[in-house]
Amino acid sequence: MKRFFKRLGYLILVGILIIIYSTFVEPQLLRVTSHDISLNKVEGEPIKVVQFSDTHIGDFFSVKELQKVVDKINEQQADLVLFTGDLMDNASTYEGSLEEIASILSQIQASSGKYAVFGNRDYGGGAERFYEDLMTSAGFEVLVNEQETLMIKGTTLSLFGADDALIGYYDPLQTTQGIQDDHLNLLMLHEPDLSDDFIHQPIDLVVAGHSHGGQVYLPFVGPLITTSLAQKYVRGFYDVSDDMMLYVDTGIGNTKVPFRFFNVPQITVLYLKPE
Repeated sequence: MKRFFKRLGYLILVGILIIIYSTFVEPQLLRVTSHDISLNKVEGEPIKVVQFSDTHIGDFFSVKELQKVVDKINEQQADLVLFTGDLMDNASTYEGSLEEIASILSQIQASSGKYAVFGNRDYGGGAERFYEDLMTSAGFEVLVNEQETLMIKGTTLSLFGADDALIGYYDPLQTTQGIQDDHLNLLMLHEPDLSDDFIHQPIDLVVAGHSHGGQVYLPFVGPLITTSLAQKYVRGFYDVSDDMMLYVDTGIGNTKVPFRFFNVPQITVLYLKPE
């Protein structure tokens, strides 16, 4: 009986330490994750794409912490910076900070442009009234079921951005209208499960967020909780088809609960290289 209570005490202690770590330590960390991606449509020098997602500025992620993210992004010297949605957790409580947020985001440097799409939180809580204007004032172009064609280091890259599908005005056909097979085609989504809607399009790479990687991710078990339109694709790389690759970023901020476990907040660097 004494041995039982001793083991129980150890388990309780470990549980308390995990809660402390996942609440106060891991959410405050920030790492840069880098991946090389070989694509046959990259014709010149490698293209450096930096993706960040799901900052969820609010109770668990402050405007001050956003500055740290921006500083880390600028260290990467990106060609393209892509934000895949959910800037604020509850926008109605942050209207007084809009100018400060825009000012911080405006510091992000990218030689070939900064682009963003709407997430569901960028519509909810009144965010629809100011999200696009805020991002535009910060130097981002917000793609809403539309595309932009760029010449980057010798490669013709078409960047597509679909609108949010949970609250927004998602239209996959409009998003890829006029897509060309010979361009390097990169698609920005907020919700990763939408990738399947583009499976017959000549999309080379999809980047998405929304899932937070489950926020709490247990080794050998996986995410404890998944969310709508991020249940099939939760984190990391997936081959959606023979020709289309998906990358799901696990994001930076939290929503609903303060916990992150085995899911360090991250900025992703994608090196697009010729095959």
